[in-house]
Amino acid sequence: MTEPLVSIVVPVYNGARFLRESLDSILRQTYPRTEVIVLDDASKDETPSIVASYGDRIRSVRHERNRGGFGNMNAGIALATGDLVAIYHADDVYEPTIVEREVSFLNAHPDVGTVFCLDVFIDATGQEYGRVTLPSELQRKDVLAYPDVVNALLRWKNRFLRAPGAMLRRSTYEAIGVFREEFGIAADLDLWLRAARHSGIGMLHEYLYRYRHFHGNWSQQYQYLRTEADTFFTVMDHWLASGERTHASPRALADFEGQRAEEYLMNAVALYIKGDMMRARQTVNAVRWRAILAASTIQRARMLALLGVLRALCPLPRIGAVSDALHARWYPHGSGTIA
Repeated sequence: MTEPLVSIVVPVYNGARFLRESLDSILRQTYPRTEVIVLDDASKDETPSIVASYGDRIRSVRHERNRGGFGNMNAGIALATGDLVAIYHADDVYEPTIVEREVSFLNAHPDVGTVFCLDVFIDATGQEYGRVTLPSELQRKDVLAYPDVVNALLRWKNRFLRAPGAMLRRSTYEAIGVFREEFGIAADLDLWLRAARHSGIGMLHEYLYRYRHFHGNWSQQYQYLRTEADTFFTVMDHWLASGERTHASPRALADFEGQRAEEYLMNAVALYIKGDMMRARQTVNAVRWRAILAASTIQRARMLALLGVLRALCPLPRIGAVSDALHARWYPHGSGTIA
């Protein structure tokens, strides 16, 4: 049987700092049939010259105007000619066997349309500082059925389906569509839910790439001092309201509301740091201690203590020393802005 062609789509915007390391790791793959498509989203740094230096080893497209992260990814999917499509990030580093192992998994599981693997966390200097750990209920499963995915997401949020390590069949995209940009930074979560409902999700229990953090990337900027609820909740609420609640267990739904309570507390911390005391009070008052107590996947004692502290602090004028302490505790890696 002819080995399937794999299209590796690499979206990039102002990614000169890490782009060469990422592309070099992608071009060192042991799998023999790949096409690498780099999509420059109107970068203003040295990205175009770095891309040009690879010559005909890659295909490249430069947009005249910025299309945004998922718009750029959708453009790459449209250009891909392979039977399998992987979207790898321009700041992460890939092990030489990631494509080979993911293709092997999909070949061995012809009814599964999507496969993920595990990742090592690295900082801006490339130093490892942690590794993703799957929820205990998923650790022995190679194929995750749709209810597995829904309930694990409700219980733990999306801490295990990592976009830079996913590979999908072209036929899966044709069946379910591409990223829906109206969901913002959580458009990938919506896609994974559609993929899981369509044909389940494969999980390759191997650490096959290094996921970079703490360098002012899109995700870090989004998380920094965020005062509105994570779009994770927008996507999950949409799915639950559209008839998918029947797949959710009572325990998962209770954990989901606990995650929401924790989210509101983090929003209130950010509002306090910013000095928006009226909204901080409103946000804290929306938190229900019963939701915290009923959840099993959050640190309940710590969240209850934080709730008590914020309810005491928010009716008072902002205290600078307290704000500084909260910032140091919850945002230890800086502002999240690109230097």
